[in-house]
Amino acid sequence: MNNNSIIDEIKYLFDQKSMLYESDENKRRLQMWGPNICPDEYLPGIIAPIPASERKEKRIPITADWDRIQKAKLLNFDITEYYKDPKQYLKWNLKIDIHRFLNFPDDTPLLKTVPIFLGIAFEPSLFGVEVIYSKNHEPLFTSEGAVIKSRKDFSKIPPFDFFTNGLMPLAHKFYEVLNTLVPQDYQVIFHKWDRAPFGVACGLRSMENLLMDMIEEPEFVHQLMKMITETRKEYTRERRKLIGKEEIESSLANDEASCPIISPRMYEEFCFPYEDDLSRFYGNIRWWHSCGSKSSFISTIKKISSPVGVIDLNWWNDDVYKAIKELNGKIPYHIRFGENEIMQSNSDIIRNTINAILSVVKNDNSMFRIDGYQPSNPTEEDVHTMKRFINLVKEICEKRIEN
Repeated sequence: MNNNSIIDEIKYLFDQKSMLYESDENKRRLQMWGPNICPDEYLPGIIAPIPASERKEKRIPITADWDRIQKAKLLNFDITEYYKDPKQYLKWNLKIDIHRFLNFPDDTPLLKTVPIFLGIAFEPSLFGVEVIYSKNHEPLFTSEGAVIKSRKDFSKIPPFDFFTNGLMPLAHKFYEVLNTLVPQDYQVIFHKWDRAPFGVACGLRSMENLLMDMIEEPEFVHQLMKMITETRKEYTRERRKLIGKEEIESSLANDEASCPIISPRMYEEFCFPYEDDLSRFYGNIRWWHSCGSKSSFISTIKKISSPVGVIDLNWWNDDVYKAIKELNGKIPYHIRFGENEIMQSNSDIIRNTINAILSVVKNDNSMFRIDGYQPSNPTEEDVHTMKRFINLVKEICEKRIEN
């Protein structure tokens, strides 16, 4: 496709998205979040909803999504081009937004934003970690690419440069190109730093070596974690200079923080101090996330100095009931459903599960997140499976409110 053709297609897709943005259905979805949903928000599933008393629909909000590699396979685009070519990125981001809105009947609204996201390897790349691209998976980093092979290599980490390190040149290119292509009423969101210090440290040192360091050389781990934390602060200061304002940019994506990979004591000793430091720097933590099991960390996470906007609880590996009791209303949460629940064909089993959860959750500070089913080669049948589960959960929640 030549340059003029893709630009014309992008304009057409913006017209489609803008029309859907003004639809009654999108207005319905937006009211589930109210003023909490700012123009710079990447995903409504990571912020707390407004109280039910302020919403027309009183049931628990629901968000649903797939990862980009699933969307690439379903919509038939090259995931490598998507992450390397800003025009391809914009074109397929618009198609993804439109497809999700039309096919997943949840509460995720369309927003007039274009967030830049270059993959989970973005933050480790800033320290020299190699990014691995493939048509079969998202950009990633591997333990073989760790740049601190021995503890002596720590001194070789290059100083941070907001314009030249790792994927920064690509991020700036995307920001420059996208800003020439979006309508005036849309906002391009420069790449945010979302990964927590521990996750970045695993990329730099490898998880296996880092776990050994925690036992053999704990002071080295603290030195590494402090360096990563201070670099994130510097990144944020530079980002704010670039965009000319402060934004909500304080998420902690922390998949590596999972028990029993690390114990509650190890989390408290090696992760918490730096997450708490960042909470004071930002004034909040927007989203504390781990796909791993974090139930046993919650008593420590609750000690974070500044407010935590939302934490996720995974139905497949967290003790959800224990976690809700431990949270005691202090931190809003979303409950994520996995493959077993979403693919369940027996509606009665789904109803029993959802009703059991609804018997203990508080409607004002909780939501459901349907993203634990990520088919390797998604088809329209998988889309139907998601749609069926979303509609059934909505129906169960609405009946619970009526009763």
